[in-house]
Amino acid sequence: MSNMFHRKIIFPQKDHAFYHVPSIVVAPDGSILAFSEERWRSPCDDTGQCHIVMRKSMDGGKTWGKMIHLRQKEGAKYHMGSAVTDPVSQTVLLMCGGGWLKSADNGNTWQDWNLRVYDAKGCKGVSTHGSAPGIIKRYGEHRGRILWPARTIVSKDGYDDRSITDRREKCYSMVLYSDDSGNTIHASNYFLKGTGEACLAERINGDLYLNARAYWDDGKRYTAISTDGGAKFLETGGDDTLREISQGCNASMVRYPPQLCDGRDILLFANPDTNGANREHGVVHLSEDGGGTWPIKKEISPWGDWFDYSTMTVTQDGVILVMYKTTPSMQGIASSPDECCSMALARFDLKWIGLQHPLE
Repeated sequence: MSNMFHRKIIFPQKDHAFYHVPSIVVAPDGSILAFSEERWRSPCDDTGQCHIVMRKSMDGGKTWGKMIHLRQKEGAKYHMGSAVTDPVSQTVLLMCGGGWLKSADNGNTWQDWNLRVYDAKGCKGVSTHGSAPGIIKRYGEHRGRILWPARTIVSKDGYDDRSITDRREKCYSMVLYSDDSGNTIHASNYFLKGTGEACLAERINGDLYLNARAYWDDGKRYTAISTDGGAKFLETGGDDTLREISQGCNASMVRYPPQLCDGRDILLFANPDTNGANREHGVVHLSEDGGGTWPIKKEISPWGDWFDYSTMTVTQDGVILVMYKTTPSMQGIASSPDECCSMALARFDLKWIGLQHPLE
C-alpha cells in the first residue's frame, strides 16, 4: 500500500445551504454513502429549516454522484442521527429526523424504517445525534449485534440544549443495540454524566470501548467499557492523551479491519487536537491496543485550519475516509458559524499515518 493522502470538498457551502453533522458508511456493495444536515438559511442549531442530504461514491470516495435530499420539507427540521450497514439483511439503516430510513439497494432508494425502541429506565428519550456510525459486533458473545452510541437526558424539566450547564448536569452517554437487524432496539444503562456525541468500537477480545465528547473544561475525552455486549457500561474516566476542546466537540472513531492488518487491534480516532478556543488542527490518532494508548498521531489539517465535526470509515480495500466540517477552502479559522459549513473528505492509508502496513 502506498503512502497516500488526498483531501477535497464534497458538500460545498452555498448561499442558503450550510452543511453540518456528517455521517459516512460503506454500503454492502462497497460503495460509500455520505450524509449531512443541510441547514437552510442559517448555520445555527436553532435554524428554522433543516434537510437530510446524501451523496454516493462508487470508487472509494474519489468521485461522487449528485446530491439528493432524503428528507426535505418547508419549515421542517430534520436532524442527522447515525448510519450503519447490517450485514445480515444487507440493509443500510439511517437514524434521522422525520422518521428513520432504510435502504436495501445500497442507498439508491429509501423506505421508512419501522421499529420499536425500548428505553432504559429513568431516561427521558434517547437520540443518536452526532456523526458516529453504528457498529456490528464481530467477536465473542452477541456476534452480529448492531450497536449505536447515543445520548440521553435524565430530566427535560427546564432543559435548554444551548445551556452548557444543562448539558453537564442532565446529559449522559448510553448505547442502543439490536439483535434482529434493527426491528427492535434496546438501550443500555446511562453513564458518564456531562457527555454525549460518543464514538464506539469493539476490541478484538469482544469488549466495547466508548469514547465520548465531554461538555467540561478539563481537556479530556471520557471513556467507558462494556464486557457484556453493550447492555451495561462501566465508566473508565478521562483520557489524558486525547485532548478535548473546551465544552467538547464531536469526534470520529473506527476499527481498522483486522483481516487487512495481520490481525492487529487497531483503532483510529480523529478530532480537533487542541485545548484552545478554535476547532482547528484535525488529527488522526492510532491505537494498537483497542484504545488503551494512542502512541501515533498525524495531522489531517494543520494549526490555523478549521476542523469541526467528523465521521470516519474504512473502505473494503483498506482506505481510511474522514469526512469533516470545515471552511469552503479547507483553510483558515472561521470567525462566525456561516464561514465553516462545507464538508471535506480526507482519504489516506495506514502507511501515511506512520504505521508500516504488515501485508506489503
